[in-house]
Amino acid sequence: MALSEPVRDEADATGAPTGWEFAQSVLFTGHMIDAADRMAPRFPPRAEAAARTAIRESVLRLRDAGAIPMVGVAGGASGGDLLFHEVCAELAVATRLRLALPVEEFIARSVAPAGESWVQRFRTLMKRLGPENVRVMGENDGRRYAATDNVWSRANLWMVEEAVALAPQRTLLALWDGKGGDGPGGTEHLVSVAPSYGIRVAPPIPMQSLLG
Repeated sequence: MALSEPVRDEADATGAPTGWEFAQSVLFTGHMIDAADRMAPRFPPRAEAAARTAIRESVLRLRDAGAIPMVGVAGGASGGDLLFHEVCAELAVATRLRLALPVEEFIARSVAPAGESWVQRFRTLMKRLGPENVRVMGENDGRRYAATDNVWSRANLWMVEEAVALAPQRTLLALWDGKGGDGPGGTEHLVSVAPSYGIRVAPPIPMQSLLG
């Protein structure tokens, strides 16, 4: 089901679309840092620096090849999400933090398993963005476009809605091993549903290439 578009004017005096907050939105999805007890490595801590570099290169390509101003939309999990927000800050790209669960519950589920340093980075991100750029998913967010009770699947659909509302040009960037996730609502799910809502999927950053 396609999202309905708000009516927008063509352009302002600078050539940027009017009626939109941004000209381009980049929705990010990616793997979390592996918990200490993960049996098969997917995103071990040793791959963090390589992942940061790859995300930075991808964001630069999207920024330089697309319309500006650009905004990023992502969750706040350890690993890909937080790296994306940090890289965007370095590149002066605004981001919006969207959380599937209340803050402390989200930290316990999606940040703390990677260690206290990631928790501190998450809290630093929240402070830097401020409450105006941080939202926790409400009970009805993400329900209008698909019948699902899984919180992570709903969060994916909610962030799709956010990316569509922010800008007329939208891209999904994924840090992905190309496989199914550990449960519903993972990276694979977002990669598969994004095109149905008018979001272009950029070539994914292959997680396996970062593990050497």
